[in-house]
Amino acid sequence: MSDILKMFNTVMKSLFKKSACEMYPVKKPEFYENTKGHIAIEKSKCILCTLCDKKCPTGAIAVNREARKWEIDRGKCILCGVCIEVCRPNCLAMDKQYSEPVASQKVEVVEIPVPEKKEQK
Repeated sequence: MSDILKMFNTVMKSLFKKSACEMYPVKKPEFYENTKGHIAIEKSKCILCTLCDKKCPTGAIAVNREARKWEIDRGKCILCGVCIEVCRPNCLAMDKQYSEPVASQKVEVVEIPVPEKKEQK
């Protein structure tokens, strides 16, 4: 009998309390100051120095200078921020938007454009 009373008590509390669930598509999540979303790159600033590739503890980042490509395996990335700390041109940042869910592991490839040469006067 006491189990039924406990259950009834829980049901009654749940009826009159605010829902613990968020309506995600309707209500966007609140991001806090130290929220870790995913590593973002500003490809116009990247000089393909390979520091992020060398310092990544999980090997999630790969830089190919010849092909002018920067790659990140989001499944391997642990969001430690080491790549952001060592990035000299400051082209990497922690974006507060979470990565989209995926059904299979995918490597994100970013093609880095050839820098435009400035005309000298």
